[in-house]
Parts: sequence; C-alpha cells; structure tokens
Amino acid sequence: MNKNNIIIVLVSIGSLLAGVSLFNLSTSNPEIAINEVLLTNEKTPTEISLEAIPLTDLDGNQKLIGNWQQPVLVINFWAPWCAPCRDEIPALIALQNEFQDQVQVIGLALDSEENVRDFEAEYGMNYPSFLAGNKIAMYNSVFTNKSGSLPFTVIIDQQRKIHYSHTGKVTLDQLRSELTPLLTK
Repeated sequence: MNKNNIIIVLVSIGSLLAGVSLFNLSTSNPEIAINEVLLTNEKTPTEISLEAIPLTDLDGNQKLIGNWQQPVLVINFWAPWCAPCRDEIPALIALQNEFQDQVQVIGLALDSEENVRDFEAEYGMNYPSFLAGNKIAMYNSVFTNKSGSLPFTVIIDQQRKIHYSHTGKVTLDQLRSELTPLLTK
C-alpha cells in the first residue's frame, strides 16, 4: 500500500470514530443511556432491575418485565428464520400450557412485526412475543446472551434474578428440570 492510501485509511477511521463520539454526546435518548449503563462493566450507583426492562409488543406498546404476575418467567430469544428456534417453539408452547399459572413464557423476536405475526399464527403460539429491534444489545447484555446467539433461553426466578440460561435449542425436559426446583419452593 502506498503512502497516500495509508493516509486515506487513517483519515477515514478517524472520521468514523469522531462521528460515533459526536453522536453519543449529542443524543439525549434515555434508551441509549440505559444501553450505555448496561453495556459497561463499571459498577454504577443504581443497578437496573430486570423488572424495569422495557419490551415493545407487536403493536408498538411498551410493557415491563415486572408487569407479569407469574412467579417465574422464561425469556426466549428467537427469530422466524432461525431453524433451531422453529424446532423449539412447540416445547415452549407446551411449557406455557403446562405451567400457565406459575410460568410466563416471553419471546424476544429478531424480525419484523409482520414476519413475527405470521409465524405466531402459523405455529399457534400461546405466549407473547416482543420485538427486540434496536434494543437487542441491551437485551443480550441484561439477559447474559454474551454470544448474541439464537435461540437463547433464560429462566428468571421469583426474585426476578436469572436462574438458568441456555444457548441453542432447548427441550421441554430441560426446561422442566430447571423449573421444578423453583416451583416447589
């Protein structure tokens, strides 16, 4: 590479970094502020409770994790185009049927509202899905999906703490095994 090309590459990288920095400094969006707090490893004076995590339903309405009354929550990251996700949906439907008073399954979908609606209708999903959208980095951080993989499932206990997480397709037997000790307490 000649000297001129190196200078062009360095100037481009510098411009990109400056633009990202200016964007971060100029935004007053609280969602971005939450993302920044959740994505840093530094301890903050205020810990963000899982119950305060916002979700956006397929109609654009906001709901918080803390709105559910069931003592245990199962959060499942999925997408209609993800083959292992498609394979595990029947197990999550069965789980919701079996433990409906004690467990709430919640889907975090990585796709468009239209595709998620079509998939829910096709599979007869009996639990709500929410759009991950631009909040996916926050969700991955909060729910400890470090690899960002799909599918990814988390069980949140009665104290609204993460009890169990699983990367990859999860089975009904695995879920039952993790839920049984929580529900018999």
